[in-house]
Amino acid sequence: MQDNKLKHISEIINSGYSGLGGLSETAQEKSLLSRYLKENLKDFGRYIVAAYINKSNILVIKASSPEFAARLKYEEQEIKELCKKLGNVPTKIKISSR
Repeated sequence: MQDNKLKHISEIINSGYSGLGGLSETAQEKSLLSRYLKENLKDFGRYIVAAYINKSNILVIKASSPEFAARLKYEEQEIKELCKKLGNVPTKIKISSR
């Protein structure tokens, strides 16, 4: 018997489509870290376009311009502390504008 009850998209992704569940989870983790840094990095968080930790445990931060990428490099210690609060301790931080 077929169930005609509507499902939330996350249920469909997580139950079927083999790799999509893991991909969805990875995307959520990456957006959480990026949003957390944007909101909690005092003066320069608003200049972060994206931030994520790659498979090599390197925190990759994309800044809105080369000037702010250079400025964010001076905030590495604070960025590490913020990551530690989330339970993510990157081995290295890479900041660029591209």
